[in-house]
Amino acid sequence: MLDSQSIHLKALDSADLQRLQTVLNEICREVDKPMRSPDMQEVAALLIRLYRHGLTDEDKLLSVGRLASAKKALSPTAAVTAGPRSKRPVGHLNLTRTSS
Repeated sequence: MLDSQSIHLKALDSADLQRLQTVLNEICREVDKPMRSPDMQEVAALLIRLYRHGLTDEDKLLSVGRLASAKKALSPTAAVTAGPRSKRPVGHLNLTRTSS
């Protein structure tokens, strides 16, 4: 028997998957990561969940996907995996004024 939440979940057809693919392709292009990267797979799963729950507007999905990918880039594990290129802790901004 289905629980009350799963009754409302939207089944996805090929047109739905194409819309989600378009959104994910745009995010992957913007962040310069392959679709099969773990971060992009998590973004894809989030987009599918949101779409199935009724968020079908492509602009809104794109905004949420961008935020999710940015959050993944700022996560502590991203700093560890960034290796020696990372000179500062992730999320650290230098807000001090420099004299000219």
